[in-house]
Amino acid sequence: FTRLKRSYRLLDPFDQRYFIYNNIRAFKNIENADLLLGNRISSWQQASIVLDYVNKVGEEHLDLSKLIDSDDDRIVLIAKFFEVYFKLLEEENALDFSTIQYEAFELLSKNENVLSDIQDKLTHFMIDEYQDTNTIQEKIILLLSSKTKNICVVGDDDQGLYRFRGASIRNILEFKENFKKGECKQITLSTNYRSHPDIIDFYNKWMNKLDWKEGGKTFRFTKTIKPRNRVFTDNPSVIKVSNEHSLEDYYEEVYKFIIQLEKEGVLKNRNQIAFLF
Repeated sequence: FTRLKRSYRLLDPFDQRYFIYNNIRAFKNIENADLLLGNRISSWQQASIVLDYVNKVGEEHLDLSKLIDSDDDRIVLIAKFFEVYFKLLEEENALDFSTIQYEAFELLSKNENVLSDIQDKLTHFMIDEYQDTNTIQEKIILLLSSKTKNICVVGDDDQGLYRFRGASIRNILEFKENFKKGECKQITLSTNYRSHPDIIDFYNKWMNKLDWKEGGKTFRFTKTIKPRNRVFTDNPSVIKVSNEHSLEDYYEEVYKFIIQLEKEGVLKNRNQIAFLF
């Protein structure tokens, strides 16, 4: 039911970039290609630019005809990148992680018998970490579950960490809008069973002081997280080290803080420290 033949190749991210690099001339020859690729960077860097765009088109399942009709030459160019890339994949009998999803959705949406056969086998759906799903994943999920509507998604919009990888926070914030009024029930889970109350308190204060509005919409569910009922240790769990001057002063502040922890015997080994960026 798909374009794939036997023994197709699956490209990991490095294979994908190297594949584009080996075929970079096909992208450079597109009219106005320099608008996105430039002229003063290496072919390897240009392959990375193409890769980012074709993955975005696949993960968002963007309508190529609308992109082609755009008044912005760069948007048109992105569509042409995807067309060339997809043609090259077809010639190579290959897939990548982004086009697996694209091909899956095309298969299900264009072959009613295939969709119906799978829907008869899969009647209930539960998806965890829903804030980390991307646009095309949601389209696949909603299509598969459209027959029974037995679907439950669980997630935390405050933990939407994978937007750099194509995840869309809209999926969880607007999930109820995929259904008629009254069809979808929302349940709030507000007890944190993992963390010390000081950490939860710091988190609540931090999130509440930020601005979550943009263009008249709020991009966060209003919530107050509570710790579970138990006796916790009296040790401080959150310590804020900050500096309002230069970045170098901040480095110095953090360094002094580490030295102080060592002097007090709190820190036995510097391998106990982890920096999260």
